[in-house]
Amino acid sequence: MTAADIAALVPDAQGATIFALVAALGRGDRTRALEILDILVREGEYMPLALTFLATQFRMALVAREANLRSAAQIQGYFNKLGARIWPERARQIEHTIAAFPKERLERAVAKLFKADRSLRDARPDDRIVMEEMILALTAP
Repeated sequence: MTAADIAALVPDAQGATIFALVAALGRGDRTRALEILDILVREGEYMPLALTFLATQFRMALVAREANLRSAAQIQGYFNKLGARIWPERARQIEHTIAAFPKERLERAVAKLFKADRSLRDARPDDRIVMEEMILALTAP
């Protein structure tokens, strides 16, 4: 069985790769983040969609941090009350993002993701370069 076989059998396989990218960014692991980006590009992931997913993850983590939410259950309950229904796994992923990023880094990440999103909308952008620049910015010391 190959990685491609597993990806075909597991509906969230690409999502898991995007979460691996979030985790690598959270650790400041530039090398791993770039490796994961390479996997996403080779798998044909649509970069604007991946970026939207990352931006949503970081925005939700920032909101959860500002609301002083500490557990996945609190996060899920909070967003469900706001009408933004999330599943338990998503709440756990947000919890991990909060643990990996202090508030200042979350704010900086949201700003960098906005800039990358705008760059992807430029005339004829190279999606991979835009994403690499975003990774380099988020993993800068």
